[in-house]
Amino acid sequence: MDFCKFANIPVIDAHVHFGDVRLMPEVLELMEGAGVAQFNLVSTPHPQFVNLNPQALHFKVHHPDRVYLFGSLDYSRFLGAADPALTIPLAEQVDRLMALGCDGIKMVEGKTTVRKQMGLPFDSETYADFFARAAERGVPILWHVGDPEEFWDWERIPEWAKAHGWFYDETFPTLESLYSEVDNVLERNPTLTVIFAHFYFLSAQLPRAAELLNRYPNVNLDITPGIEMYHNFTANFDAARDFFLQYQDRILFGTDSGAGSSIAGKPHIDMDVALGRIWMMRNYLETADVFPVPSDPLMTPDTRPRLRGMKLPADVLAKIYTANFRRIAGPVPKALDMDLVQEELERIATLVNASGAPANPAREVAALLAG
Repeated sequence: MDFCKFANIPVIDAHVHFGDVRLMPEVLELMEGAGVAQFNLVSTPHPQFVNLNPQALHFKVHHPDRVYLFGSLDYSRFLGAADPALTIPLAEQVDRLMALGCDGIKMVEGKTTVRKQMGLPFDSETYADFFARAAERGVPILWHVGDPEEFWDWERIPEWAKAHGWFYDETFPTLESLYSEVDNVLERNPTLTVIFAHFYFLSAQLPRAAELLNRYPNVNLDITPGIEMYHNFTANFDAARDFFLQYQDRILFGTDSGAGSSIAGKPHIDMDVALGRIWMMRNYLETADVFPVPSDPLMTPDTRPRLRGMKLPADVLAKIYTANFRRIAGPVPKALDMDLVQEELERIATLVNASGAPANPAREVAALLAG
């Protein structure tokens, strides 16, 4: 797997998952091997541990120049029997996360399975003040909404997706219902800064994606796989390449590194799989090769044809790899307020203790940082 052939352009991976401090050396090894200069850790809620902010904060403490962090919200106020004195309204969490030194906010809450479990519509009063505060402060949100459209169609969904339980029957929200909720949020907050993960699952609907970007100048798209995206681009090659050229200022590079290990419950990163995914993306963006999708349990086996690379110009690659993310999140990662970090770790640790969880990562991270 030859990374040396790729352009000598700094790369920021805008979409990296991290939930176990023991994996920090492996993430660094992966990024070094793939030629990624900086990366953005995207934290998510956790059913037992409140969220994965403590682990991500630990990583950023140790590598402040390399690590951006989009922190997760805390839903203890809504989804548990937490002590109200320990919970924070969602709008105030925007201020709290930014004061901690986060660079933005990650929302996986729009993934179809998560949205069903949480049952909190985005256009409801629950979120109204949160989105308004984020828009007012210009805080970027990296937002996962939906899933590939074939996940609702038994005849089209890939076998690997079926194996993960990602077929959605009538008990799940539809993709269009999720889009409708988001449309209402954007109409109410037209200046909201958003990076929609996975191209907002509009890779087969490029005119609709263009309409979204034209209507909302602070909306952006990342090209983190779903592999369906790259198949759709290849199937509609000329239109897709034209889209990348026209909206080169609104597209960001991200890989979902770490997500596969988390989903599979593995204690380590499968380095070959993770490097293969990054290689696939760079090969697609930088060359005109026709090539198969590398082996990856979240992308293969798949019966669709090979991919055809776009061979984008160097100046466009520089925007997708680095400049667009820095414009949105800042030229360098924000500095952490360590006093507030320790205070937040203690707050989360107390919530975890009250829930009776068998482990307490927030307490462990607080001890590591204090020692």
